[in-house]
Amino acid sequence: MKLAFLLSMALLMAAPSGAWAQKGAKNAAALVKEGERLYNAGKYREAAEVLKKAQEAQPNPKLIYNIARAYEQAGDLRESLSYYQQYVGQKTEESDAMLLKRSALAIDRLRVLLDKEEKAAAEADAERKRLQEQAEVSRRKAEEEQAAARRAEEISRQQQQAEQERALANYRRSRVIAFSLGGLSAASLGAGLFFGLQSRDARTKFDDATNLEGKQTAADTTRSKALLADVGFGVGVAAAIGAIVVFPKEGPPAEGEVRMTLAPRGAGAGVEVSF
Repeated sequence: MKLAFLLSMALLMAAPSGAWAQKGAKNAAALVKEGERLYNAGKYREAAEVLKKAQEAQPNPKLIYNIARAYEQAGDLRESLSYYQQYVGQKTEESDAMLLKRSALAIDRLRVLLDKEEKAAAEADAERKRLQEQAEVSRRKAEEEQAAARRAEEISRQQQQAEQERALANYRRSRVIAFSLGGLSAASLGAGLFFGLQSRDARTKFDDATNLEGKQTAADTTRSKALLADVGFGVGVAAAIGAIVVFPKEGPPAEGEVRMTLAPRGAGAGVEVSF
């Protein structure tokens, strides 16, 4: 729809001489013509600005209607509605009935469109807030999960450290027990050898004895020394075997290593694991 322009100079000059000064009329006509050119070129906002200058130079109700049309075509619905309302508000006996009708229809149409825009904006704002709330909930949940993961990691680290310390303690205890058994074995074997030699000497005395009493005494000594020697050798061998079994076959346990070892407090063999 073309603008309801004032047909440039023709309509401007047709206005009462008291309402239009010659210089102002020329300026207004030039601005109207420029506004019409911009409007027809699709530069609606620029056309509206030029027509506003024309209205300032020589006020005319039809220019207000044209400004409203230009703003409507530019998509500035609020400005357009404002100028349509201005045009209808200046209704006089000389007002153009067709333009008044068009303005009234435009006002109703723009109000509906603006209501839709406001509703869409409110819905978009509500959706934006909902998404922000969801994002905040997700952020807090992620932070809580991260904190829980850090706590679990710390607990795992502490457990690993405790398990490693326990494994090292078991390793050291096994070494101490093995060395102790080794010492006991050496002492017992030494005692067994000592008593064995004494038992042999007692047997020699038994063979050399010439009377019954001497033989009886040597025989008793031989048996007692031989028994002590057997006990010493038996304890020594058992301690040696125990030392060999208990002594760690490898170095200190590393993290993640699984090995067989003696269970704590002599409960038997168990599995030792480090993570």
